[in-house]
Amino acid sequence: MLVTVNPQTHQILLTNIPRDYYVTLHSYGQLDKLTHAGIYGVNESMSTLEDLIGIDIDYYARVNFSSVETIVDALGGITVNSEYAFSAGGYSFSAGSNTLNGKEALAFSRERYSFSAGDRQRGKNQQAVITGIINKMISPSIITNYTNILSAVSDSFQTSLSTSEIQSLVRMQLNDMSSWDIQTYSLDGSGASRSTYSYGSTPLYVMIPDQSTVTQAKTYIDAMESGQRITVTE
Repeated sequence: MLVTVNPQTHQILLTNIPRDYYVTLHSYGQLDKLTHAGIYGVNESMSTLEDLIGIDIDYYARVNFSSVETIVDALGGITVNSEYAFSAGGYSFSAGSNTLNGKEALAFSRERYSFSAGDRQRGKNQQAVITGIINKMISPSIITNYTNILSAVSDSFQTSLSTSEIQSLVRMQLNDMSSWDIQTYSLDGSGASRSTYSYGSTPLYVMIPDQSTVTQAKTYIDAMESGQRITVTE
């Protein structure tokens, strides 16, 4: 997930890239699934995405399954909008607004078999969870207590953002308490069976990128970085 943030326009763009995207690994020059770039470290994932879309990525944040639970519970739960009604992990979700705790948010984020779009819809659901986390984090009751929240989740994620940079962003939000416009976009492609660098000649399911969606993602990101406000259409 690429997150583009413009503090001046108060816009955030969440760009989902399917994990099975068939991309060229930056350091090895070979085709592989995007998710396999992580085998070679965060920097390989970042560089591979930079090559794919033609942008510079400044920072990263990395979480795992238990991190999602910890962060959502530390925030006292989140509100998530679901496109579909479905069940997963022993929980049921309705179309529209859902209030979720950590375990529910994780189940919502992980499910893909309930949808004809599979991993594409899972990516959109993860965007919905991130949107819910952001909206809860900037609420007055949470942002004014940010030191305790950060302390509670400090062991739940890794990031290249420094403590001073995080504090600067929080202070900016505290100074004006402005709302944020969160836009979402998803890259697309077509399924295929291909060999990969990490698994040799064994054919694996991959997604061949739809270049028009890659180009559109770059257009949105470039516009945001230049200070323009965007409206995503899919």
